[in-house]
Amino acid sequence: MISMLKKMFLFENLSDDILKIIDKDCEVISLKKDNIVFYEGDESRYLYFLIEGNIKLYKILANNNELILKYFKQNEIIAEVAVFDEFNYPATAEAITDIKLLKIDFKNLKNLFLKNPDILLSVNSSLIKKVRNLETLLLRYLVLDAKGRVIDFILQNTQEFFLLKQHEVATTLNISPETLSRILKPFKADGIIDMKNKNVNLKRLELYKN
Repeated sequence: MISMLKKMFLFENLSDDILKIIDKDCEVISLKKDNIVFYEGDESRYLYFLIEGNIKLYKILANNNELILKYFKQNEIIAEVAVFDEFNYPATAEAITDIKLLKIDFKNLKNLFLKNPDILLSVNSSLIKKVRNLETLLLRYLVLDAKGRVIDFILQNTQEFFLLKQHEVATTLNISPETLSRILKPFKADGIIDMKNKNVNLKRLELYKN
C-alpha cells in the first residue's frame, strides 16, 4: 500500500521508512453504491483516500433536503481537516458509485503526523482548498439564480452530473425537477449537453454562466 500512500499529497514528500510505519495502520475497503462511509457526528478517527469511484459529502437541512458540500473523485483525501483538528465528522459521506478506499487509523499515528512538518504544511494547503470550496458553494446559493446554479454545478461537477438522477441534482440545487428540466432543455437541443454520450461542451456552457 506504500505506492498508494505516495499518491496522497499529504504523504508524497515522506521517506519510505515513515511510509512503512503508516502502512501498518492502513487497510483497503470496498463499498457498494449508496453505502455510507461515515455519518455526520461520527468520531473522526480515520483518514480516507479514494482509490476508485465517487463520493458525495452532504448535510441534511431542516426540510430534509441534502446540501451537497463536495463531490470526491479518485485520488482525493476525505475528512483530513476534521481528523487533524479532532472534531467529529461535520457531514455525511456516501458512495454514489461502487468505491474502493484506503482507510488510515489516525489515532495510532497522531504523534507521527503532528511531528512531521511536511504533513502539517499539506494539511494547511488542504484547509485553504476547503475554504475555497465553501466560497464557491455560498456563491452558488446566495448569488446565482436557478439557471446560474445549474450551469455552475455542471461546470464544477461534470462527471457527477451524469451519475446522479435528475431529482437528485434538483434537490442539490434547491430547485424543482421541472425547473431543472426546463433549464437543461435548450442546452440539450443545442448539443451543449449530450445525455446519451454523457458529454458536455464546457467552453460553450461557460458562455451562458453570466
